[in-house]
Amino acid sequence: MNHEVLTQNICNDYLWYVLRVTYQRELIAKNKFDEIGIKSFVPTQTVQKTDKKGCKIKKQVASIHNYLFVYSTKEKIDEIKSSISWLRYAMVSAGNGKKKIMTVPDKQMEFFIAVAGNEQEQTTYICPDEVNLCKGDYVKITGGPFEGVEGIYMRVNNKKQRCVVIKLDGIAAVATASIPKILVEKIENKN
Repeated sequence: MNHEVLTQNICNDYLWYVLRVTYQRELIAKNKFDEIGIKSFVPTQTVQKTDKKGCKIKKQVASIHNYLFVYSTKEKIDEIKSSISWLRYAMVSAGNGKKKIMTVPDKQMEFFIAVAGNEQEQTTYICPDEVNLCKGDYVKITGGPFEGVEGIYMRVNNKKQRCVVIKLDGIAAVATASIPKILVEKIENKN
């Protein structure tokens, strides 16, 4: 199926671009952007694995496979992508069979990083199709390690406790550890 790709009027604007990375090379790609001073993010978790000698080791792995979030200009990313064949833009439907490059609003990415980037707190990753954001109140966390984060206050995966969910449409959603009602206040959704 042939889709026309919409070009965006982005010249020198810094945005959070969503890039697709093949063969689970998310951390390699992130290191490449780090080396040249471009801000990027890959949510990670530490897992226990067994090495070739049978010894248990802790290893940092990507929590969401095949995605890298890069804060830069399209022109700069195009320049870097030209030398990395396994890196491409994530695309999203723009209607009428057309596609556009996927970006994430700054504030939403800030909240996502605050939750997904905090390895000290227990978080849960959810397939975006499993989260119906019409249910639940839009809230702001008023205390604790996620203070200031905004998202949807809801139950996840049949858990008894409620948490705050931050969803990146079409990619993933991340849920905080259980948040007591006293630490959230209902606000109006600004999106």
